[in-house]
Amino acid sequence: MESDCSKNQYPESSLLVSAAESVWNGSEIKINIGIEVSEKLIAAIGEHLPDRLELVFITDSDIRHIKRKHGSGEEGRGRLSLKPSDFAIIPIVLNDFDTCVQSDTDKLGNKKFVLTKNLSSTVYLVTIQRGKRKLEIKTMWKKNQPGASC
Repeated sequence: MESDCSKNQYPESSLLVSAAESVWNGSEIKINIGIEVSEKLIAAIGEHLPDRLELVFITDSDIRHIKRKHGSGEEGRGRLSLKPSDFAIIPIVLNDFDTCVQSDTDKLGNKKFVLTKNLSSTVYLVTIQRGKRKLEIKTMWKKNQPGASC
């Protein structure tokens, strides 16, 4: 998945796609992929965390959740169903987001953040939460955005 917006290739992109393909194909292998974070993300959420953000990660469980909840049937909710290739976009959303909003907290009081990125008329949304220095990607979805651009 190549767009004008993704000229800065992130080394994690191909690993994320491979992990998603593995989960889509039914693998139960344990996955934990760390994604480097930009100063832009650190600055945007810094005041909401007790410590400086070091890493965002995603696990096989998170990928399974995304597949189960957003991998098919999304059109009925006005969204687009995700494919493994969409996971290549995650580092772009995290590090070059258009918006970053603290949405609420989970049951344990951990803050949740929703990041969005418009790419080629598609808006990608990623939710991260949990932890003090490390945040976990909990879900992802996408939708059409007529007229959206990088």
